[in-house]
Amino acid sequence: MHLEQINLSYVAKEDRILFRIGLAGETPEAEKSEVRLFFTRRLLQRMWPTLMEAMATHLRLNRPEAAFASEEIVSMDHDQAINNISQSGNFDQAYQADNRKVITGDAPLLIETIQFHLQQNALLWIQFHPTAGGTIDVKLNSELLHGFCKLLIDTEKISEWGLELKMPKSSETYVPSHMLN
Repeated sequence: MHLEQINLSYVAKEDRILFRIGLAGETPEAEKSEVRLFFTRRLLQRMWPTLMEAMATHLRLNRPEAAFASEEIVSMDHDQAINNISQSGNFDQAYQADNRKVITGDAPLLIETIQFHLQQNALLWIQFHPTAGGTIDVKLNSELLHGFCKLLIDTEKISEWGLELKMPKSSETYVPSHMLN
């Protein structure tokens, strides 16, 4: 199975963000499925800075020449990826929930912990750990990762949680912690 679509929406009744991962089989006739996960405000508040650091670290692993400008490059990569996604019309497409078998049960899984696995020349691997046990693994290329970040930013605004999620800005100066006095 491979990732076909992702969707984030705010569920006011639960005061949680619903993360839907649409999966497609290896062949066009294969059954489509869906994984549903819930993010709480607290989880998102803790995840966001770690996600930003994981993106910068992943960039430094894959492009060592960018070590001192990784946040600026993440910002530029984000702008370019979002522009590409927008031009292809992917943000305008509705999530296709029809004919998908929900493989996580009737209720979305509540995510308790998230781990990021970083390897050189590999996709960014995010491992979601639900309170019910087990793991949901998602590997995202750069464009999907930036799309996921934009969806998180937009959905958090709708939730009115006040976290004010933002991508690093290229105008901000990045000083590695080992260089501070």
